[in-house]
Amino acid sequence: MFRFWKFLFLAFLSITLLAACGKSFDERAAEAIAEAKDAFQLNDQQVNDEVDGVSLYKPAGFTIEEKSDSQNIVMKKGNDTFLLFINPNEKKDSRLFYDLLKNTEDKDRVEETFTDDGYFGFASVVKKGEEQVELIASVGGIKMTTITKNKNIEANMRMMMEIVRSIGQGS
Repeated sequence: MFRFWKFLFLAFLSITLLAACGKSFDERAAEAIAEAKDAFQLNDQQVNDEVDGVSLYKPAGFTIEEKSDSQNIVMKKGNDTFLLFINPNEKKDSRLFYDLLKNTEDKDRVEETFTDDGYFGFASVVKKGEEQVELIASVGGIKMTTITKNKNIEANMRMMMEIVRSIGQGS
């Protein structure tokens, strides 16, 4: 009899843990957007690297590919590739990348815009299948994007916004 209750308890515990771990796309996307908003508002990362005259914050574990230049910087972390686009003609309040995003027809997309001290930014999470999402973090004329697994979106989104926000832009 004790074994039966022990088995029943373990089965119940396992089911509960599995159900709690399985967050939906909308829940993960909302958490990622919150991380991006926090990083945007804090803007507390110090510049620690430079690529062709562009000073930026590079988080631990990231590497910068040699084929990078001052307008297109390719970064890697593990199996993920991050593309950083810098449009030097756009100012810190530019809505160019956001307007381009709004013209796409992605059905499963969660996004939010941010403003702070004259800066305009946004974060977007786009579902690209059952296991992958596209992340976009942008501030003014700077945009970073990647395609990653669902389990990585919160941490990746925060680091992306920290990188984008660390790059200086004209008024």
